[in-house]
Amino acid sequence: MEPGTGAGLNTAVERYYDITLDLYEDLWGEHVHHGFWDPGEIPGVNGADRHAATDRLVRELVAFTGVPPRSAVLDVGCGIGGPALHLAGAMGCTVEGVTLSARQAARAGEKAQAAGLAGRARFHQLDALATGFPDASFDVVWALESLMHLSDRPAFFAEALRLLRPGGVLAVATWAVRDGELAADERDLVRQILQHQVMPHFSSLEEHERLARAAGFADVATVDWSKAVANSWDPSFAQIARYDKGRAEMRRLARERGVDVLGFFHAGPLMTKGFETGVITYGALRAVKPGPAAGASPAADADTLVRPVAELLRQVTGEDAAWLEAVTPASRLDGDLLVESQELAAWSAALRARYGERVDLAGHVAELGIDAVIELTVGDVAALVAARRDRTDDPEGDGGAASAEHG
Repeated sequence: MEPGTGAGLNTAVERYYDITLDLYEDLWGEHVHHGFWDPGEIPGVNGADRHAATDRLVRELVAFTGVPPRSAVLDVGCGIGGPALHLAGAMGCTVEGVTLSARQAARAGEKAQAAGLAGRARFHQLDALATGFPDASFDVVWALESLMHLSDRPAFFAEALRLLRPGGVLAVATWAVRDGELAADERDLVRQILQHQVMPHFSSLEEHERLARAAGFADVATVDWSKAVANSWDPSFAQIARYDKGRAEMRRLARERGVDVLGFFHAGPLMTKGFETGVITYGALRAVKPGPAAGASPAADADTLVRPVAELLRQVTGEDAAWLEAVTPASRLDGDLLVESQELAAWSAALRARYGERVDLAGHVAELGIDAVIELTVGDVAALVAARRDRTDDPEGDGGAASAEHG
């Protein structure tokens, strides 16, 4: 099946995921996307299994893009809801997930109901470029491995900009292709991958960055995760062999579901070769919708708060100025800064004294699951301050009558 464009492509993508939904969920679990490993890690030997690795990819994208807790999120290409349920559960976000597959939307809804998150995570069969949501509806537009299925990528970036509030964040993770001209055999490999995975064409990470800037986004940044995710296509790890029982099994599946289902099994060796040769790449993109600092969404306001928030932590811990210079928005409280419980409590008290009683960091942490606590960053804390603080006319935050509540 050759990928098409427009409505024909949408129909093909819908059919592909309808007929492979159970295969992906059975083999890959909650998350229908790549996993993430550190250099030198081997799955099942000294590295995480697929379920832990795919869960980690979600957390890595949250950390890289700075998704604030309790955001309003549009999940473009939500699949069966794995990432959306992480955002709605551990992070307290409100998520609207869209997918072309009716079966995926229904399954994601079932999973949200079972997890007790149906009130914060809803799923719809919709075209990502025609959702019908009003302008400035979301703090975050999240697209984890969905852009590859869109033929009009400039339209995606324009639509994301429309849907985001000023200061809102675009968070993308995507398959990509090496920038520049490819040799004939490399182009043929890419063609086969596109055909079997129902994708119109690949863009390079550099091209994604150019498209985001051209659409009007600011603070655009990308990161190459190719080496971190390549283990996802290891034949034994991907468990495809469990279904690959010879011609008879392939014929049975083709008779039951149509020949398109065979693309699911062809992807493994093609993607492995793509990563090994460097033709196929993988990365993340972060971009921000420009907007004024005053009255902007928490995602934008948090950027200006990172250093003051970190400075309060420095005072609590007694560190010096050099320590402060090393702190970034992505510095994790548990891993990078090793903040202890009594320091966290003192930091929470300092934040409340400066920004108002609604900024209860200790109370917020108490509501989080252990995984979210481990991944909590200075940027997350700044976003919490931006969302909950009582704004005053006092530039130092030391006093004055609070204005209307925000967040």
